[in-house]
Amino acid sequence: MNSIVDLDSDQCSFDPLEAIEYLKDKKEYVIFKISMNNPFLRDIKRKYVLQIIKVDGEIIYFKIQ
Repeated sequence: MNSIVDLDSDQCSFDPLEAIEYLKDKKEYVIFKISMNNPFLRDIKRKYVLQIIKVDGEIIYFKIQ
């Protein structure tokens, strides 16, 4: 079963890069979602290889490869 982690959520106590780093070992079970307007998206794309699962309007769902 996959979990979806909302990287835009105000309830995250850490930045999106820290969240990905923390969860990357569980990459086969975690789907991340982030807004295309999120300033961290550029940094995420530079640091990781993304597997885009779905684009829903301005929201991208992806896994880390």
